[in-house]
Amino acid sequence: MKLTHINQLQMPTWRWLKINEAEPVVGLAGNYNKTLQIQNGEKLQIDHQLPVIDDSQLPKDLRRNLVFTSKNASVGRTITIGENIKLKEPVILDFEMDDKNTALFDLIRINAKTGSEATLVLRYTSKSKRSCFHSGFTYLEVEAGAKIKLIMAQMLSPADRNAGAVAATVGEAAAAEVLLGELGSAQTTGSCNIELEGNLSHADLDGIYIGTGEQKQDFNYRIGFHGKDTEGNITVKGALAGNAKKVMKSTIDFITGASGAKGREEETVLTLSDRVINLSAPLLLCGEDNVEGEHATSTGKPDEAKLYYLMSRGFSEKEARRLIVEASFTPLMRKVEPQPLQEEWREWIQGVMHSDA
Repeated sequence: MKLTHINQLQMPTWRWLKINEAEPVVGLAGNYNKTLQIQNGEKLQIDHQLPVIDDSQLPKDLRRNLVFTSKNASVGRTITIGENIKLKEPVILDFEMDDKNTALFDLIRINAKTGSEATLVLRYTSKSKRSCFHSGFTYLEVEAGAKIKLIMAQMLSPADRNAGAVAATVGEAAAAEVLLGELGSAQTTGSCNIELEGNLSHADLDGIYIGTGEQKQDFNYRIGFHGKDTEGNITVKGALAGNAKKVMKSTIDFITGASGAKGREEETVLTLSDRVINLSAPLLLCGEDNVEGEHATSTGKPDEAKLYYLMSRGFSEKEARRLIVEASFTPLMRKVEPQPLQEEWREWIQGVMHSDA
């Protein structure tokens, strides 16, 4: 089975640039049958049936992710956070593949009712010696006045393939914070689409990725502004080493009627090898006059002055590069919770930096 025509650039450019859509992802037949472990979910309403998701407002390419996952899903949950419920501890959904569970398709719907507050973490790992495959679709509905943080932690093995998608709608005076950690997998396609539908709604879409060896990564992040006086930010930090290849498409889209909206997108990439391929396509689309938008992309090798300073203090060049990479991730790493997950990400990044020449 193949997942094709996904992560499409909203305004296509020259075909020879090979950035308009992601490479096809070849999947495996789903065989995951482990019981889903949910930590700190006692106050949640959880429906164990496969959720029904209205795809009428989704971009066409994201709809393909949804259909592909839905047809094969063996794990499905509808998670409801009740009105004015405020959870202090992060809710953690733990998916772990192994030699008997090598293909996971999961469909998760999260409905945050009015005034609710919570942090949810979806964590994907593999301890299989075989190549594994994951296709997931997470749909987040944030109702009026609710505040939700969603952390996607993709830490699959170097031989695995991953196709993950997130879609979110944000209501009046509500806030969504989505943090995507793409740390593992040989081939990754990741997408996130957030619609700021309500007036005064807010979204932060943050991404951390690290590519090494022969890894291929293709990301497509978008925030659509519909309501008045909305605010949305896309912030991505990445590092590429070895022969890694990465494509990033990020879009700030001001829809007609989004008067007073403010949007910003920024990607910073550190390249640690002359062999990496790094392609970025930041888009700013405007259908409304009274808006403010910014976009920027920065790509380069670690600062030579910083390297010299650290090496003059006794660090080797490799150790100095690792420290600079870790420092570049720090602003977003501080948002990772719970603390053990943040430490796990740091150790993962350190491991990649140590293993790559």
